[in-house]
Amino acid sequence: MKRALVLLVLTAGSACDKSGPLADLDAEATWKVVPAASSAPPVAASAPAVRDAGRLMPPRPVPTSSPTVTITMPQEVQLQAIQYMAAMQAPRPGDAPADPDYAKALADSLRGMGRPDVISSGRLVDVRLEKGCDASLPKQAIARSAGSTPGALLAHGVLVVRCTDHKVQCLQSTRDVDDVICVHK
Repeated sequence: MKRALVLLVLTAGSACDKSGPLADLDAEATWKVVPAASSAPPVAASAPAVRDAGRLMPPRPVPTSSPTVTITMPQEVQLQAIQYMAAMQAPRPGDAPADPDYAKALADSLRGMGRPDVISSGRLVDVRLEKGCDASLPKQAIARSAGSTPGALLAHGVLVVRCTDHKVQCLQSTRDVDDVICVHK
């Protein structure tokens, strides 16, 4: 019992020690938390994270030159693909508000390509096909059927154009025309 009391007293005494690296801090001051460069989360060297509209995108699971993630790839790559696709669709502080009427008009203009649908109040336009979805189709759909550009869609709050068929889904970011990712089902 005496030994436990001595340890408690020693521990309490060391907790109040004013000679450590934080000794000169004023406990009464109000603090603004500013993350230091050393406190930033580590980023894999093989897949550098991309800054997009003031936020850090998760690591891209595959290079833009080969944008397809397959079921035979390691589970870590597949999980990164899910995180990346979610980040592509997530609104950011600088994004325009979603314009559901614009998204519906866009979807209506894509009817010749498949069955279009508006998702998330216009943040995502989805084109379902029987077959033929690939990494180039969402960008082609925007240019051919809608007569628009990814930048124009982004200005109306549309963040992603996605095509899906029975084998694959491909997401085209409107923030970056080179940012396409496909996932085999």
